[in-house]
Amino acid sequence: MRILLFAEALYPPAYIPRLRYFCSYFIKKGWSVDLVIENSNYPDHIPEVTSHLSIDYYTTKKGVLSKIEWGCKFLLNLFCDYKGDYFYRKSASYLEGKQFDLVFCSSFNTFPLTTAAKVAKKNGIPLFVDLRDIDEQSPDDYYHIIHKPAKFHKKLTTAIYRKINVSRRNKVLRVAAGVTTVSPWHVHVLSKYNASTYLIYNGFDENEFTPELLKTERFTISYFGKIHNEQMQNPTLLFSAIKSLNNKGIILTENTVVKWFLNEDSKTIIQSIANNYDLDCLMEYNSFVQHNALSKVMNQSSILLVLRNIPGRKRYFGIMTTKFFEAIGVNRPILCIPDNSDNLSELIKTTKCGLVSSTSIEVENFLLDNFLEWQKTGLTKSLLSEDIRMNFSRKQGAKILEELFVDTLKKQK
Repeated sequence: MRILLFAEALYPPAYIPRLRYFCSYFIKKGWSVDLVIENSNYPDHIPEVTSHLSIDYYTTKKGVLSKIEWGCKFLLNLFCDYKGDYFYRKSASYLEGKQFDLVFCSSFNTFPLTTAAKVAKKNGIPLFVDLRDIDEQSPDDYYHIIHKPAKFHKKLTTAIYRKINVSRRNKVLRVAAGVTTVSPWHVHVLSKYNASTYLIYNGFDENEFTPELLKTERFTISYFGKIHNEQMQNPTLLFSAIKSLNNKGIILTENTVVKWFLNEDSKTIIQSIANNYDLDCLMEYNSFVQHNALSKVMNQSSILLVLRNIPGRKRYFGIMTTKFFEAIGVNRPILCIPDNSDNLSELIKTTKCGLVSSTSIEVENFLLDNFLEWQKTGLTKSLLSEDIRMNFSRKQGAKILEELFVDTLKKQK
């Protein structure tokens, strides 16, 4: 089978591990995978494929001219899908004379859906779409626009931009042979436009994330990722529970550490909260972990922390962070706070891979139970069976996608 894959730029560190895994999986299966992407100036981040084409869209990278170029192309794209047409034209010579069985497009919003749809239509072959993020999941802001519009017209501009992009996306979805996406909530929304919409969780790479029983000198709670603000990632339940256990003389600096692996802006937020609880002595701040070292550092944790937004304040729907699945990959107990009663919360409750809660006493009891386990053995116990753990591997997701591709091509014959 020969697949033509369209995707956006692969900027590190968010270089779409889901897409990379799919490429690697199909290449190992003996399939041919050709990739067309926007150029990101990071050639090392090109996935393993048969061949690829990187297309430059922005010619000016820095300074005032880059903003002017971005603004002009933003307006052109808004009114006439300039970017989609541009990539269709630029890929024409690369695709000339090549025969494909299926076009697959992976996107975090809209681009390059329209380009993929035009190529599939021209070649008379099925189109399959994978959507990792959609506009509706963040109804009260718009984070896909790189350069934010001026305040006086921001709401109007983003509303128009959202409406146009959703309309273009839905038009493509209606003609796609199938759609995959990342959460039950996303499936529910997208099924309105294409009944053949399927769930493939982001999952974890089973080749990189494996459980290890590693003893630690201190009871270790770890968090990996950014903290945008207290509304989006709220850790107050953790600090409240730790403060209570600290006052009781259980959790102390000599036996416990909370490790934060984040950037400087996030560090400032956490330090402020820790100081308010007089707990900065228990905190350890680190920069982001290199991807190839992440599994080992996670395995050296007694509890892995997943932070959610405050219910009723700033709503995000269907968000299931990759770090959660990587925590499942290493099979460490997970503490998810607060409980938003969303898809992620339900998955934690169903799998029993840890605790999701909005109650301070529940969080405190969870920490205490795991602390006492660590005191006895030097580590905390794994919570998932191997069968359940592997259900969330990227290999399992790739198998589902493979079956969908094969079924789609059988129907075409």
